Amino acid sequence: MNIAVLVVNTTISVVALCMVSVCAEPLVFQSTDTPPYWSSQLPDNGFGGTVLHLMSENAGVSYTLEYLPVKRYRQSTAPYIVGDPDMLINQKHRAVFPVGIFRSAFFFYKPHHDVIEFHSIRDMKGYTLGVLRGTIEDKASYLANGVNVEESDSVESLLRKLKKGRIDLCITVAGAGSYTIQKLFPQEKDNFVPVLIPGLDRPIAIMIDLDDPEGRGIARRYRQVLDKTLHSQQYQAILENFYGKNNVTADRQAQLNKFIQYYTNTWGAI
Repeated sequence: MNIAVLVVNTTISVVALCMVSVCAEPLVFQSTDTPPYWSSQLPDNGFGGTVLHLMSENAGVSYTLEYLPVKRYRQSTAPYIVGDPDMLINQKHRAVFPVGIFRSAFFFYKPHHDVIEFHSIRDMKGYTLGVLRGTIEDKASYLANGVNVEESDSVESLLRKLKKGRIDLCITVAGAGSYTIQKLFPQEKDNFVPVLIPGLDRPIAIMIDLDDPEGRGIARRYRQVLDKTLHSQQYQAILENFYGKNNVTADRQAQLNKFIQYYTNTWGAI
């Protein structure tokens, strides 16, 4: 075998090895700290982290997680991201694989307000609304309707302000709000009233930039194991551990299936 043939064969072997192992370097998925769904302080990085681990193990992909503040996360152009697709400002050519769902809610503090009812922004006139920094792009429309908006850098900060009366209500991920209330104010959890927002179920998703040099191959691996993983006993065990055995309802799976169906058009020819 001459030198040229040897070099070509060696190059092909290296490329093939890289394709099989999806290269030696682990992927870096970006997220934002939203316990109990995503958090470096929780076992396996929370619910989302546990599902990502199962999906990645089945796909043969190694990875690490990088946590960003909400504002930076929303502006991220990274090739590998996990979370809610609608949170991202830069709508790149991403394949989106929903692996769970979450709901958003308003919270108010009962000792300050017996009840807060509203059906539109106009009904919130005179109130101060707490939001996570960078999550509202149209603050002007709230101000125009007499609603003050105060930004915070964490769910903990929002709930502390709510208790102190600095804000009248706040909006956040329902599960994250309830988790943080239990952590900070376990004796007062009944004083924090959640109001679920109808129609605001959102997906927890794995997102991959298909224009990234390795993106299409990585996305193909996740697509191949998506259905198998979401119907596995391991995934069911994750749901039961997170929500409670009797709280894994059929409508949750039905909603997840709707999201999967909706985002299949992002997969393209992978």
